[in-house]
Amino acid sequence: MRFTDDLVRRLCAAILARWKAKGLIHPKASDAALLSMMTAEIQKDIQREAELDRDAEALLQKHLGKIEASQANSRILFQKIKERLAKERDVVL
Repeated sequence: MRFTDDLVRRLCAAILARWKAKGLIHPKASDAALLSMMTAEIQKDIQREAELDRDAEALLQKHLGKIEASQANSRILFQKIKERLAKERDVVL
């Protein structure tokens, strides 16, 4: 699923409103500043995962001949490669 900037901003606004309503946070900064920071962090995380996808796909393509010869499932291998790269780079999926 592709997350648009608008969707990410609306999700962050809903999360912030819920946290404030439940008294989980008592922000010192304005809602606009908090939303900006939250949105930026989520966008960075989305970019990191997209980078992982590209790197995992590149590794899969590099070894495609071996994979086809062994009749392994490329989707499963892609997910395992992605998980390993995420662990090495300390990215939470």
